[in-house]
Amino acid sequence: MVSKVTPGDTLHPRLGIYRLLSGIPQLRDSYAGKFAFAAFVGTISPLLIFIAYLLVSRADMAQMYPVLAAVVLACVTGFLGTLWMLRELLVPIDATAEALRSYIDRRKVPDLPIDFPDRAGRLMEGTQYTLSQLHQTIERLERVSDTDELTGLYNRRAGEKRLIEEIARAERDLQAFQIAFLDINDFKAINDTHGHSAGDACISHVAAMLQLNTRRGDWVARWGGDEFVVGLHRNRALKVVMERIVKAFAASPVEIAPGRELLLSVSCGVAEYRFGLGAAGVIAEADKAMYAAKELARRDHHSHICYWNELAQAASRIEAA
Repeated sequence: MVSKVTPGDTLHPRLGIYRLLSGIPQLRDSYAGKFAFAAFVGTISPLLIFIAYLLVSRADMAQMYPVLAAVVLACVTGFLGTLWMLRELLVPIDATAEALRSYIDRRKVPDLPIDFPDRAGRLMEGTQYTLSQLHQTIERLERVSDTDELTGLYNRRAGEKRLIEEIARAERDLQAFQIAFLDINDFKAINDTHGHSAGDACISHVAAMLQLNTRRGDWVARWGGDEFVVGLHRNRALKVVMERIVKAFAASPVEIAPGRELLLSVSCGVAEYRFGLGAAGVIAEADKAMYAAKELARRDHHSHICYWNELAQAASRIEAA
């Protein structure tokens, strides 16, 4: 496999032996093979020196055969034992390489030991520390990138991701869910009259009311400006929940400045996810229902809720208003 990592030059002067052994075709792709070669040289060299000594000294080979056989057996046994030991000593390197690859491929934080003081131990400790710190940094960045700065809710990016997850769960479990699309009535007038700080206070107030009046399994995202999306997970008392949300705004004014309060009204459109509709489809239906509610709000400046499957009735109410 061709490496995609940019090569470095810092350690090149210290890689002489490693580079030399890597030039041998049979050893190029095997780090364990390089260790085995080193072990072979270390264990067989004494045997070769002993044989050379016998030849040079012209010793009686007949008498030396038993000794030579014992030396050969000892060297071969030592070589095999060294190979086994080297294989086991390479486990920290293999584990570290696998930990790095697993984190890159699957974001799996390793559990490498950190209590060995030698070089292999420091390699494992350094890898464990680095990947743990990297994981925490990535999680912090993801939280920041998924969170609306003003309200602390999901931002639109995170809301869209959560909606896609909700759709996948619904289609897998054959269970519907509802989406509520909500915005603040006369929000532009609030900004124009009282200033953008008052507008920010209103947005934060709406976010707090939505969080207080939804269940743990539900989720809320700021979709942009004064628009919010609420995911209602398998809610059998949908209309009761929506009425509770609207009544919460009527009962809880927002403080836009010290000693100055404002009672907000909202327009809310609700759509139920139908299989195959997709994220864009269910948002479009909830948005259309919300604009029907906004038409009613323009006439009386009160909060209104319209449901996608009841738009015909909503249209009749608009005509009658």
